[in-house]
Formats: sequence, C-alpha cells, structure tokens
Amino acid sequence: MHWMNDVEFKRKYRCSRVVLDKIVQKIETNDVFKRGTRGPAQMSVKHQLMLLLHFLGKEGESNSSQRNQFNVRYGASKKCRDRVVQSLIGIRNEYIKWPTENERKKIAQQVERDFLLPNCIVLMDGTLLPLGIAPSCCDAVDYSGRKFPYSLTVCVINDDKRKIRAYLSGFPGFTHDNRVWRNMIQNQKAQDFFSPLQYVLCDTAFEPSDIAIAAYKCQAGFVQDRDEQMFNTCMSSPRVITEHTMGLWKGRFPWLRNIRMLNTDETESLERILKYTDATVVLHNILIDFGGEDEVDGPWDIDDEVLSDLDDATRIPERNILEFPVPVGSLPGTRREQLKDLVWEKFNKQYNFQPRQNDSSCNSEDSE
Repeated sequence: MHWMNDVEFKRKYRCSRVVLDKIVQKIETNDVFKRGTRGPAQMSVKHQLMLLLHFLGKEGESNSSQRNQFNVRYGASKKCRDRVVQSLIGIRNEYIKWPTENERKKIAQQVERDFLLPNCIVLMDGTLLPLGIAPSCCDAVDYSGRKFPYSLTVCVINDDKRKIRAYLSGFPGFTHDNRVWRNMIQNQKAQDFFSPLQYVLCDTAFEPSDIAIAAYKCQAGFVQDRDEQMFNTCMSSPRVITEHTMGLWKGRFPWLRNIRMLNTDETESLERILKYTDATVVLHNILIDFGGEDEVDGPWDIDDEVLSDLDDATRIPERNILEFPVPVGSLPGTRREQLKDLVWEKFNKQYNFQPRQNDSSCNSEDSE
C-alpha cells in the first residue's frame, strides 16, 4: 500500500502505518498464527490484521467484497479475520482492565479539577449496536428496540481519557440499560472495584445508588427543582466524555453501526458477534494507550475513627460529607443528594447558574 498517502491509509485501515506495526508486534506471537502441518501457508500477520481493520472500517463489508479488494480466496478473508480477532482477545486483559487504586485516585482528582465533582472515577452510559440482518433465533422479537429494528444493548464504562474500562454486551435490544448494569460485576461486587466514596456518573436511565450517581429525572409538564436542574447541568459536561467515547469507538469501527452477522439459535453465532465486538474494544484502547500514560500517585485511606460524625450531618461542611461512606441503612440516592448540595455551593458560585422557568425543559430520556 505504498502508493497511498497517510490520510488515505488511515481512512482505509483506521490507524497509521506506525500504529499498525505496533499492533502487529503485540499479536504476532499468538499461537493462532503458527503454521500447521497441513494446508497452505498463512498470509503475513500484518496483512491479516489489515483485512480485519478494513472489514471493521466499513458498514456491510462482506467476504466477496474483500475477495475483490484484496485478491484472496473467498473463505480466506474470514479465516484471517477470525485469527486476528482471536489474537486480540488473547491480550484483552492487558487493555480492557479496571483502573487500579492509584489510577482511580488520579482520575478522581482530574475530574474534580475539571468539573468540580469529587470522587468520580468513571462514567457510564448505554448504547445500541444495530444488527444489519434480522435474527433467525427463537427470541428474535426481543432484539427489536425502540430505535432500530434489531439491535444489541451494551453498557459501557469509560474513564476521563475515553478509554473503555469495562463493558457488557449480548443483551437483546429491548433490554433496559439499568438491567445490563445490574448484571455487571462492577455493580454486583462493587467493593472490589470502587474504593469507599468513589462512584460512577450516569444518566437518568440508571437507578441511583451509592456507587451510581444518576442525573435527576424530570416529569413532563412540571418545572424541575432548581437544585436538580443545576446538578444535571453540572453533570452534563463530564457526561459529554461518555458521548465522545461512544462516537470515537463507533466512528473508528463503523462495523458496529451495522453488524451484518446472522444471529441464530446456535450459540456460536452470537458468540462470534461478541468476539468481534470485543476485538473493537481492544483495538480502541490500544490506540488510546499509544498516546502515553502519566505516572500515578500513591494510595490513600480513610480514618475509621471519624465515621460517627455522620450521625449529625449538619455539623460537617458539604465537601467533608463526601469524604465519609454513606451510613448503613440510608435510602437509595443518599450520595446523590449529598453531591447535589455540594454542586449548589460550588457550581452556582462559579457559574451563577440560572434555572429554567418553563416546563418545556423537562424532557425525560431514559436511554440512548
């Protein structure tokens, strides 16, 4: 592809030549690329990777179109793509991983500097991956959502650098975002992923809890409370990062916008879709990681001796309330209420927020 300039190469293969070589170095030692005792020799790992990137970089790409484009056998392109996908899944734990305690501390500090929200370590949102071919499985009707004829529901958790730290896919398109979140291990075993006080920011589709701080819903026809309006306004800026993450992920790999793979009653059919989706997340994070990472600071702890002060919250400044765990037995959304009070104290002072007065501002949006 020496005749292509850098812009053309990146448009076709979704990355630069230099980055392409770096990805090859990461996956070329995988056993899947070793030649067997029978059959023709494989193409080079680089060419096989280019086949996958070209496939993921277009909507509706097929074996026949790649055969004409790359002058390969009809079934060879699929085998090459599957090998590269398998090799990328082999390194997924290196690139799709939850931030360490030190990383979480640094992310929280950066988010507070940028958006005035303390202890926020990740952001979360749900999205849909449209299926370009109608499923032929027995539960095909469940894949029909409100936005697309057929789709998969995905819940994505990303950090402030737009790196996807965790995600869960495979649920039919009718599934609510909050249901997917309830099935994620980050929610079921929160103590293993969130230090005390830390939380994830999300939209109104999610149920508020001590670790999930959701925007306030507004009932159509009613003027939303001033404090809730300000809290939602304050949350809107960091939540844009999540929208950028989704746009970057789907924009780099348009295959995600029209998945032309048939989902049948055979388990392998859905597994293949999920494996290709997993490969796109690995590639997304690899390309972000090549931008470089800063060193993080040391760990931090909480003094258990002062927890009894929570019994009288009026004696503690709003910022300090967020430095203690939510008392046992508190109502769901207690942490969000505490954070809302802090936002009123800091956000209003800095930006002189003016609440909306008409009821047309209340448009409840439960999911993307």
